[in-house]
Amino acid sequence: MIYLVLSILLTTTLMLIFKLFERFNINNFQAIVFNYITAGSICFFVTDTPLRVTQIINEPWFTSAFLIGILFICGFNLIAFSAQKIGIAITSVATKISLCIPIIFGFIYYGDQFSFLKISGICLALISIYFTSKKDTEQKENSQNYILIPVVLFLCTGLIDLIFIYSQESYEIVAKGLELKFSAVLYSIAGCIGVPILIVKLLRGRKIELKNVIAGFVLGIPNVLSIVFFLKSLHHFPESTFVFPINNMGIVAASAIFASVLFKEHLSKINWLGIVIAMLSILLISIS
Repeated sequence: MIYLVLSILLTTTLMLIFKLFERFNINNFQAIVFNYITAGSICFFVTDTPLRVTQIINEPWFTSAFLIGILFICGFNLIAFSAQKIGIAITSVATKISLCIPIIFGFIYYGDQFSFLKISGICLALISIYFTSKKDTEQKENSQNYILIPVVLFLCTGLIDLIFIYSQESYEIVAKGLELKFSAVLYSIAGCIGVPILIVKLLRGRKIELKNVIAGFVLGIPNVLSIVFFLKSLHHFPESTFVFPINNMGIVAASAIFASVLFKEHLSKINWLGIVIAMLSILLISIS
């Protein structure tokens, strides 16, 4: 359970860091690219086996890592933008509602078991998402230009979660001690996609500022740890339908609370009701 708690706290930390980027006028894209360079370097440095490109591309899990790397850099930029423009709480909800995709996949593809408590917990989780994301009139007017962002985040993060499950179940990433190697590859792919774009921006006159590099380094550390602990959580629990609801709804609740306390984001009584329902859903799923 400690791995799951750490995954929740570290993922929430990423949301909070994105909010701080706005306060300190950090360039999101530059910081995110250096974040992936940092994350990939850490994984390569601490892994106990040498990583060769010719060997890696022939690994059965390489395609999964490649796809996640592409989705990572796209999704991370959207999450940063959404956290700053829409808010941490609603961004967290928009990304974590994606629990529906891997749960359904787990039921259909892996034969994860149904139970009344589990189904009730999942239903309450979806209800909590509605209440947590419900905004008053003024907030709706401020965020109406970004109405499609939650939909895109839902699809992007849902695909990432699904590929993580498939990789863990099919290739036993953690059981074989491959989590650092797997993470190194997906972070490197994300970085390799971002660097050329960054170079094009430099050729067009955009400068790299030191504060953006530092911000990327700060973001990269919890980013690495959140993925490693998440993979370990998938390995230590027998069913994916246990890990994903608790991980996702825990992040929703923690993000909403920290956003309210640290950044004074407005949460109505209905929003807080949604958080309470989310915690109840976590309890039901845990009992099941």
